[in-house]
Amino acid sequence: LWEPGYPEILKTIFDPPLYLFVRGQLESLDEAAVAVVGTRAPSAYGKAVTKSIAGDLAGMGVTIVSGMALGIDGEAHRAALEAKGRTIAVLGSGIDVVYPLDHKDLMLKIIEHGAVISEFPPGTKPGPGNFPRRNRVISGLTRGTLIVEAPLKSGALLTAAHALDQNREVFAVPGLITSYKSRGVHRLIQGGGAALVESAEDILKVLGWHVTSQKTESAPKPKLTADDKKIWEQLSLEPVHIDELSRKLGVVTHELLGKLLMLELRGIVRQLPGKHFVRNAI
Repeated sequence: LWEPGYPEILKTIFDPPLYLFVRGQLESLDEAAVAVVGTRAPSAYGKAVTKSIAGDLAGMGVTIVSGMALGIDGEAHRAALEAKGRTIAVLGSGIDVVYPLDHKDLMLKIIEHGAVISEFPPGTKPGPGNFPRRNRVISGLTRGTLIVEAPLKSGALLTAAHALDQNREVFAVPGLITSYKSRGVHRLIQGGGAALVESAEDILKVLGWHVTSQKTESAPKPKLTADDKKIWEQLSLEPVHIDELSRKLGVVTHELLGKLLMLELRGIVRQLPGKHFVRNAI
């Protein structure tokens, strides 16, 4: 806590960790950071929104902080890495303990393009009591916390509570009113604890930040034929079944599947289990 390199913003919370163990590198530019957290079992909509907002923030020089958990956390880290930005993972275990195991490769990439940190000594195994303590560090490292999808009982809501206690901004992305995964998010918005946001620009506006994109070039948008455009317009971030698409477009299923396959190969649409399809951002 008293040594150079300890994040200044983290020193301002009520109970900053006495020690931080770090793999990778913490930098002064990480003071401009936003936390992105949510459910471990996100919907296709939640994943797409996380990729869009976290990716845009990272591309504009904002460091993305999360907990490296399955679901929204992992999507946020990956979005930052894909945008060539910086990201920090705060663990509920020692920095030499990979948790979850599925995120071993992700952890190595985060170390290379940011940092993996923990207040727990190396060798500490993940335990239920560690994660609420970890969450206060996630919010404490940032100027604001974004909640994408969270049911009423969710660790993401604990992170939001820590952020409010720390006098930080809290943001929330609204979801379907019929989805239990969005009930915690909607409760935050209804109670006035979170600002409703739809884009990275909404977050930057609340924080009063004026940043420019660090991207040197962007990939050209794919060209769509008239038929492709009709399919695109019937899709959204919510899964649509092939039979419903066939009915709306007036195209027989086997012919439509061929068109969707070509669009999927171009990265324009994505197929989900059960012959459901969603659009990708282009």
